[in-house]
Amino acid sequence: MKNNNHIINRCGLSTRSQVVFSILLILGLFLLNTGHTDADIFAERTVRNNIFTATTLDFSQRHSANNNQLNLLFNTQGYLPDGFDLRGLRIKKEGKMDFRYRIKTIIKNGDLDFCNSLSLQLIQNWQAKYQGRLVDLNLDTTIPASGLENWIIYLNLDKSDTKLKNKTCEFDFIFKAYRTNPDAKTGFWAEKVVNNNVSSGTW
Repeated sequence: MKNNNHIINRCGLSTRSQVVFSILLILGLFLLNTGHTDADIFAERTVRNNIFTATTLDFSQRHSANNNQLNLLFNTQGYLPDGFDLRGLRIKKEGKMDFRYRIKTIIKNGDLDFCNSLSLQLIQNWQAKYQGRLVDLNLDTTIPASGLENWIIYLNLDKSDTKLKNKTCEFDFIFKAYRTNPDAKTGFWAEKVVNNNVSSGTW
C-alpha cells in the first residue's frame, strides 16, 4: 500500500484527489453497465365516460290547411268598422331541441292611428291566449311534446273614427324560438317572420 501511494503521490495526486478520482471511476463503470434510462417526470389523468351531443333548434311557420310554408298571413283590403278577418297558422318543430318561443308584432309602415286601432286575438284550443291591441302583442309560450302548435288569429277594426278611412298598416309577426332568454342573441335561438298588409275602406 505504501508503494502504491508512493507511486500515485509521485504522479502528483494528493489523497483528496485520489478519493475523487476513485468515486468518478466507480460512477463511470456503473453508468457503462446501466441500460437506457428516461429521467422525464410526468403525470397522467384519465377522465372517462365523456359524452358530446350535437343538437339543433329550428322551427317553421306553416299554413294550417295544407302545411305549406307561410310567409304572408293577412293581406286584407277595405276593413270597415267592426270588420274582422281570421287566419290559421301552425308552428312546427324542425330541429331536435324543444324550445319556448315568443310572438310579437313589429309595425313596419302605414298610418299609426289605423295600426293602433286594430285589435287582435290569438286562440289556441278554443281558448284566447291573447286579446288586445295588435301593436301590444308580446306573448311567450312553449312548443308541446308533439312538436306542433296551431293558432287561430283574429284581427278586427273596432273603431269607426272617420280619420281611419283609406289607411294602411303593414306589420310583421315575429316568432322567436329560444332556450332561456328571448332577448339574447347568443346560445340556441331561431327567428321567423310572417308579413301582413291590411287597409281600411270608406264609410
